[in-house]
Amino acid sequence: MYLEPTIIHKWGKDQETLLQRLSQHDKAIIGGDMRADSPGHSAKYGSYSVMNLREETIIDIQLVQSNEVGGSYHMELEGLKRNLAMLAARGIELDYIVTDRHPQIQKYLKDNNIKQFYDIWHLEKGLSKKLDKIAKEKDCQEVKKSQRSIKNHVYWTATSSTSGQEKVAKWKSLVNHLQDIHTHEDPLFPKCEHPEKSSTDPSKWLQPASKPLYKLDKTLMNKRVLKDVEKLSPHHQTSSLEAFHSVILRFAPKNVVFPYLGML
Repeated sequence: MYLEPTIIHKWGKDQETLLQRLSQHDKAIIGGDMRADSPGHSAKYGSYSVMNLREETIIDIQLVQSNEVGGSYHMELEGLKRNLAMLAARGIELDYIVTDRHPQIQKYLKDNNIKQFYDIWHLEKGLSKKLDKIAKEKDCQEVKKSQRSIKNHVYWTATSSTSGQEKVAKWKSLVNHLQDIHTHEDPLFPKCEHPEKSSTDPSKWLQPASKPLYKLDKTLMNKRVLKDVEKLSPHHQTSSLEAFHSVILRFAPKNVVFPYLGML
């Protein structure tokens, strides 16, 4: 009777101060992510949070019930729509938003001309899983040696580039680099930036036309990955938002059922 209304009143006042400050500044850079109350697609609630990535403060949380939107898959988009509508109503303009690669959200933001970047960790995690799988195949154990370098290359590509095309050019140079070739055809990135290596040990590099190289090329250079690399966020990521969601887990574990207000 007392605690829940008090918490909601306090959050409302704090949020008001945040929003006023945000509306007086330049365009906002925000991150968005959803936390569901249970794993998989059986969730009853999804809370979509947006964070001001410049200050790492939560701006808004929208709690969506799956029966409002016809199933848990649609909760993420609905939560984001409500967040964006609230920000627009307060006169807050967006520079860009950083999210994961949820297809519905990609389409919605594109249709509404909102600039979107992808969080690097989400792409790197997806690629690492595929590389783990390849490394376990027959004659592909060599891939394991390159995995750490490939992971680092994802981050370096995103953070050292000034345009989407430059990110793609740097990413494509990876296949050459793994074969000990350090000059590239793309004028946007004609040469590797690392110092010349004096090692002549051929076992450090992948051999042309080998099975591991073919598998890597097919996995890392397909159209979908290149499109995702082009949209990787150069500066801000959603790691602080993920950390916030892991804090919520301590108070609202996924195996405990809460009523709507309790969850909020």
